[in-house]
Amino acid sequence: MEEKYLKDFVIAMVVIILLVFAVKDYYLQKKIKEIPLESSYKNLALSQELLMQIQEIEESINDRKEFVFTVTKDPLEQNLIVRTKRDLEKLWQEEVAGMVRLEATMITETGRKIAAISYGGETKRYEIGDSFEFGKIIDIRQGELVYQHGNKTSVLALQQLPPKPAEIRSDTGTKSREYNW
Repeated sequence: MEEKYLKDFVIAMVVIILLVFAVKDYYLQKKIKEIPLESSYKNLALSQELLMQIQEIEESINDRKEFVFTVTKDPLEQNLIVRTKRDLEKLWQEEVAGMVRLEATMITETGRKIAAISYGGETKRYEIGDSFEFGKIIDIRQGELVYQHGNKTSVLALQQLPPKPAEIRSDTGTKSREYNW
């Protein structure tokens, strides 16, 4: 095709496409006018009252999704006053993890003095001159650790774990396997 006919061809195609769309639009409009005002499915439609109830339920669900709980306990638990075994076990573990305890002192054959200190749920070994959570270790004796914090000298004595509450103990008259460190 020559270039002078190309312009005429494009215009003709656009006009044909517009005519096709116009015919299609006319038939769609005609279909819409044929739908009766009173539908045969009218009885299946929602009433205004039911629609309002559904909207209230949706609002309630959205409110619950956006709500932020500020309590540490499970809000759905029914017996918040009575502590469960799991609660008591967790409290005991938190108490033990929060303690600063001297677990053991050792003097090796070579004369090195070593102390095991438990704090924050971890146990670390220290020697004289090391710094730990509450100061610098000055001396390690049998069952005692002497440390200095600022100008104050203090003694940390060997300490056992606090006993578990009776409600969560698992011993049934047999020898206890609970460790003392």
